[in-house]
Amino acid sequence: MTVYFVTELDNSLAGRLYIKIGRSKALTRRISNLQTGNRRTIALMGEIRTSSVEEDKEIEQDLHRVFRNKLDVREWFSLTPDDVIDSLKRYSSRAYIAVGQDAFEIVPYDRDAVPEFASPWLWGETDLYEFCPKCGWACGWTYSENFGGDLCLECGASESDYDAPDPD
Repeated sequence: MTVYFVTELDNSLAGRLYIKIGRSKALTRRISNLQTGNRRTIALMGEIRTSSVEEDKEIEQDLHRVFRNKLDVREWFSLTPDDVIDSLKRYSSRAYIAVGQDAFEIVPYDRDAVPEFASPWLWGETDLYEFCPKCGWACGWTYSENFGGDLCLECGASESDYDAPDPD
Protein backbone atom coordinates (compact mmCIF):
# COMPACT_ATOMS: atom_id res chain seq x y z
CA MET A 1 0.00 0.00 0.00
CA THR A 2 1.28 3.39 -0.91
CA VAL A 3 0.48 7.07 -1.31
CA TYR A 4 2.09 8.29 -4.52
CA PHE A 5 3.04 11.42 -6.44
CA VAL A 6 2.93 11.05 -10.23
CA THR A 7 3.25 13.66 -12.95
CA GLU A 8 2.86 13.93 -16.69
CA LEU A 9 6.51 13.80 -17.66
CA ASP A 10 6.16 15.83 -20.88
CA ASN A 11 4.82 18.85 -18.99
CA SER A 12 7.05 18.50 -15.93
CA LEU A 13 10.21 18.85 -17.99
CA ALA A 14 8.78 22.05 -19.47
CA GLY A 15 8.36 23.48 -15.97
CA ARG A 16 4.61 22.87 -15.60
CA LEU A 17 4.10 20.32 -12.87
CA TYR A 18 0.67 18.78 -12.63
CA ILE A 19 1.00 16.17 -9.94
CA LYS A 20 -1.52 13.56 -8.89
CA ILE A 21 -1.54 12.61 -5.23
CA GLY A 22 -3.25 9.26 -4.91
CA ARG A 23 -3.12 5.93 -3.15
CA SER A 24 -2.92 2.35 -4.34
CA LYS A 25 -2.40 -1.21 -3.20
CA ALA A 26 -0.60 -2.02 -6.48
CA LEU A 27 1.42 1.03 -7.56
CA THR A 28 2.83 -0.37 -10.81
CA ARG A 29 -0.61 -1.41 -12.01
CA ARG A 30 -2.09 1.96 -10.95
CA ILE A 31 0.50 3.90 -12.93
CA SER A 32 -0.15 1.63 -15.91
CA ASN A 33 -3.89 2.35 -15.62
CA LEU A 34 -3.23 6.10 -15.43
CA GLN A 35 -1.03 5.82 -18.52
CA THR A 36 -3.77 4.10 -20.54
CA GLY A 37 -5.54 6.76 -22.56
CA ASN A 38 -3.10 9.51 -21.57
CA ARG A 39 -1.07 10.87 -24.47
CA ARG A 40 1.58 12.17 -22.08
CA THR A 41 4.02 9.86 -20.30
CA ILE A 42 3.16 9.34 -16.63
CA ALA A 43 6.14 9.20 -14.26
CA LEU A 44 6.42 8.36 -10.58
CA MET A 45 8.02 11.14 -8.53
CA GLY A 46 7.83 9.54 -5.10
CA GLU A 47 5.86 7.38 -2.73
CA ILE A 48 5.05 6.93 0.94
CA ARG A 49 4.74 3.26 1.87
CA THR A 50 2.07 2.47 4.42
CA SER A 51 0.87 -0.52 6.38
CA SER A 52 -2.89 -0.25 5.91
CA VAL A 53 -5.64 1.13 3.70
CA GLU A 54 -6.72 3.37 6.58
CA GLU A 55 -3.24 4.85 6.84
CA ASP A 56 -3.18 5.38 3.04
CA LYS A 57 -6.46 7.24 3.22
CA GLU A 58 -5.36 9.37 6.18
CA ILE A 59 -2.07 10.44 4.56
CA GLU A 60 -3.70 11.10 1.19
CA GLN A 61 -6.42 13.25 2.78
CA ASP A 62 -3.80 15.13 4.81
CA LEU A 63 -1.78 15.90 1.67
CA HIS A 64 -4.91 16.97 -0.21
CA ARG A 65 -5.71 19.36 2.68
CA VAL A 66 -2.17 20.76 2.72
CA PHE A 67 -2.31 21.51 -1.02
CA ARG A 68 -6.00 22.40 -1.38
CA ASN A 69 -5.06 25.92 -2.54
CA LYS A 70 -3.03 24.37 -5.38
CA LEU A 71 -5.75 22.01 -6.59
CA ASP A 72 -6.12 21.88 -10.37
CA VAL A 73 -8.75 19.21 -11.02
CA ARG A 74 -9.83 16.16 -8.96
CA GLU A 75 -6.62 14.74 -7.43
CA TRP A 76 -4.26 16.70 -9.72
CA PHE A 77 -2.41 19.62 -8.17
CA SER A 78 -0.17 22.35 -9.54
CA LEU A 79 2.88 21.76 -7.33
CA THR A 80 6.60 22.40 -7.34
CA PRO A 81 9.32 19.77 -6.88
CA ASP A 82 9.97 21.32 -3.44
CA ASP A 83 6.35 20.61 -2.48
CA VAL A 84 6.89 16.92 -3.27
CA ILE A 85 10.26 16.77 -1.47
CA ASP A 86 8.83 18.49 1.63
CA SER A 87 5.86 16.11 1.66
CA LEU A 88 8.12 13.08 1.42
CA LYS A 89 10.35 14.39 4.20
CA ARG A 90 7.31 14.64 6.49
CA TYR A 91 7.07 10.84 6.26
CA SER A 92 10.81 10.23 5.84
CA SER A 93 11.13 6.82 7.46
CA ARG A 94 8.80 5.29 4.85
CA ALA A 95 9.07 7.71 1.93
CA TYR A 96 11.05 7.27 -1.30
CA ILE A 97 11.83 9.34 -4.37
CA ALA A 98 11.90 7.70 -7.78
CA VAL A 99 15.60 7.32 -8.64
CA GLY A 100 17.02 7.27 -12.14
CA GLN A 101 19.32 4.74 -13.75
CA ASP A 102 22.55 6.66 -13.18
CA ALA A 103 22.15 7.27 -9.46
CA PHE A 104 25.85 6.78 -8.75
CA GLU A 105 27.13 8.64 -11.81
CA ILE A 106 29.96 10.95 -10.79
CA VAL A 107 29.58 14.36 -12.37
CA PRO A 108 32.65 16.31 -11.18
CA TYR A 109 35.14 16.07 -8.36
CA ASP A 110 35.51 18.90 -5.88
CA ARG A 111 38.90 20.49 -5.20
CA ASP A 112 39.65 17.84 -2.54
CA ALA A 113 39.08 15.06 -5.13
CA VAL A 114 35.80 14.06 -3.48
CA PRO A 115 33.31 12.84 -6.08
CA GLU A 116 30.01 14.66 -6.56
CA PHE A 117 27.09 12.56 -7.73
CA ALA A 118 24.51 13.34 -10.37
CA SER A 119 21.16 13.87 -8.71
CA PRO A 120 19.16 10.65 -8.85
CA TRP A 121 15.88 12.60 -9.11
CA LEU A 122 14.70 13.82 -12.50
CA TRP A 123 13.00 16.97 -11.17
CA GLY A 124 15.80 18.61 -9.22
CA GLU A 125 18.82 18.29 -7.02
CA THR A 126 18.72 16.08 -3.97
CA ASP A 127 21.48 15.42 -1.51
CA LEU A 128 22.56 11.91 -0.51
CA TYR A 129 22.03 12.90 3.12
CA GLU A 130 18.36 13.63 2.31
CA PHE A 131 17.56 10.79 -0.10
CA CYS A 132 19.58 7.67 -0.85
CA PRO A 133 20.72 7.85 -4.49
CA LYS A 134 20.30 4.08 -4.86
CA CYS A 135 16.91 3.24 -3.31
CA GLY A 136 15.49 6.75 -2.89
CA TRP A 137 14.82 6.39 0.86
CA ALA A 138 13.97 9.76 2.42
CA CYS A 139 16.28 9.29 5.41
CA GLY A 140 19.31 9.39 3.11
CA TRP A 141 22.78 8.30 4.05
CA THR A 142 23.98 8.31 7.66
CA TYR A 143 27.48 8.16 9.08
CA SER A 144 28.25 4.84 10.77
CA GLU A 145 31.32 4.40 12.95
CA ASN A 146 31.06 0.62 12.59
CA PHE A 147 31.07 0.92 8.81
CA GLY A 148 33.61 3.73 8.78
CA GLY A 149 31.67 5.99 6.45
CA ASP A 150 28.27 7.02 5.14
CA LEU A 151 25.67 4.47 4.12
CA CYS A 152 21.93 4.00 3.64
CA LEU A 153 20.37 2.14 6.54
CA GLU A 154 17.56 0.96 4.24
CA CYS A 155 19.48 -0.66 1.36
CA GLY A 156 23.10 -0.55 2.54
CA ALA A 157 24.31 1.63 -0.35
CA SER A 158 27.57 3.49 0.24
CA GLU A 159 30.45 5.03 -1.66
CA SER A 160 31.76 1.53 -2.34
CA ASP A 161 28.77 0.98 -4.68
CA TYR A 162 30.41 2.86 -7.50
CA ASP A 163 33.74 2.51 -9.22
CA ALA A 164 35.54 5.74 -8.56
CA PRO A 165 38.34 6.36 -11.05
CA ASP A 166 41.59 7.60 -9.52
CA PRO A 167 41.71 11.38 -9.93
CA ASP A 168 45.01 12.54 -11.41
